[in-house]
Amino acid sequence: MNLNRILSSFTFRFSLIYIIVLSVAVTVVLGIVYAVYSYQFTNEVHNAIDSEFNALLKQYEQGGEAGVERFIKERSQPHRGSVFFYLLVDERGHKLAGNLSEWPQLSPYPRNWLNFDQYLLREDDFGDGSDFVGRSAEMEAGNRLLVARNYDDVRSYYKLVAGILIRGMIVTISLGAIGGAIMSQIFLRRIESINRSIDAIMDGDLSERIPVQPGGSEYELLVKNLNAMLHRIESLMAGMKQVSDNIAHDLRTPLTRLRNHLSELQIEGDATADSKVQSLIEEADGILGTFNALLRIARIESDSGHSAFCHVSVNVLLQDVVEFYEPLCSDRGQRLELSIHGETGLWADRDLFFQMLANLVDNAIKYTPGGGAIQVSAHQDAEWVEIMVADNGPGIPEPEREKVFQRFYRLEASRSLLPGNGLGLSLVAAVVQLHQGTVRLEGNNPGLRVLVRIPLAKS
Repeated sequence: MNLNRILSSFTFRFSLIYIIVLSVAVTVVLGIVYAVYSYQFTNEVHNAIDSEFNALLKQYEQGGEAGVERFIKERSQPHRGSVFFYLLVDERGHKLAGNLSEWPQLSPYPRNWLNFDQYLLREDDFGDGSDFVGRSAEMEAGNRLLVARNYDDVRSYYKLVAGILIRGMIVTISLGAIGGAIMSQIFLRRIESINRSIDAIMDGDLSERIPVQPGGSEYELLVKNLNAMLHRIESLMAGMKQVSDNIAHDLRTPLTRLRNHLSELQIEGDATADSKVQSLIEEADGILGTFNALLRIARIESDSGHSAFCHVSVNVLLQDVVEFYEPLCSDRGQRLELSIHGETGLWADRDLFFQMLANLVDNAIKYTPGGGAIQVSAHQDAEWVEIMVADNGPGIPEPEREKVFQRFYRLEASRSLLPGNGLGLSLVAAVVQLHQGTVRLEGNNPGLRVLVRIPLAKS
């Protein structure tokens, strides 16, 4: 599976956007929870300092310096795991008691608290720089008392929670992207199976169906409904073709019989009725030609196989078509020019391809005025054979160019002026579709240019 196709698929992009939005929403919620718990945790720290500070003040009031020293010594025992630090200094700042070395340089802190940096005293006399928050008070005789708590563990708690939130969001987005890629790959595989079936149906195989996987998901229900719709379309198309074929077959026989009778009358009749009979024969020939064209198009469109395909030289076919129509062009005073660039050959049905080329040249001759020119050319590249038939007639207006491939469709300007049944280009389109090619009409300034492209690969 192509990675670029997965990343550019709607499923992956939708999944990624959904995961990002969900992650942002979760992060906002967790951020609010983090702020609330941080606020509560900070209040608990401050309340604990207040409680410890009040207890120390009480000891000072009851026992003075000796009471403070006993209190600090008791609270500083290793088994208590105290996180508080104490300091009692005299009016000159000399240490009287506590487990801080000296009175720190205090800085303001929100809500009347104090903040300072200090080196923790260790038994090995090495210091550890830390951040503190605490309360202080001035006692009688100028003594000052300080109770503080190491704030590094609080900050570490904040960093830990923030790190967890950030890493959680990154992991969520990463897992979501991986999950979206997997879902996109599964979805694209199912879409490809549908596209393969649709391609086969568009190539003319109306019996093709989309494979149904086991399970009762909405996807399988959709596929079953599509298959039911295709079955209905196939039945309707088969019915329409059957009706058309039956009509064509049933009418061709009496029309043929009618023409034969008219021929007999022409032979046996007098000179007065001869012209009328001849016009009736020509009319019958036109009707028979229409029914034969309809039957031929129906057979081409219903042919899903390629049993008659072989290697065909486009150069030879074009030369045969040009030689066949040159006398007609000479009678009309037209020039029929053939231009072939290199050897051109492909895998095709020879008879149908010849009929398609003949229809294109015949149309060009029919609509080109006397003294005009019809240009026929072919060239081949690495993947395609392109055939061009161009004339300098009236051309076809751009809004009408797609409609002329429909059966019996003719321009209003040509209905009363030129003979025809509107099936020539319909047969061209059917043959091109059978060969998996494309046909395009362009302006020739003046006139019309028909471009037919057929792939070189075996169909």
